[in-house]
Amino acid sequence: MEQRKAKVVIPEHLSFSDLGLKRLNTGKIELDWNVVKQIYESSEGLPLEHLEEGPEDNVVGLILGWYMVIRENGSETDPVAEQLIAELMEKEPEGDSTDDESGRA
Repeated sequence: MEQRKAKVVIPEHLSFSDLGLKRLNTGKIELDWNVVKQIYESSEGLPLEHLEEGPEDNVVGLILGWYMVIRENGSETDPVAEQLIAELMEKEPEGDSTDDESGRA
């Protein structure tokens, strides 16, 4: 499978809270797709169809990438994003580590 690199640009007028990130009782995530489309329009090489039509993990990856950057810069926490991060941490297999600098186990 070919991997493409994308340069994700978050427009300055957007804040993370603009996503309106919610977790439904079904476990699915609800958000404002207009915000995602604004990010898509400001970015290079970001395939919108992979976000809209692909697995939910695609858009979650974009959201959590944004969230991690703003958290590193001292932004307030978001309970739904924190829950998603906790779930991802639980899914990582224990003992999965890399043996050398190449990043391969």
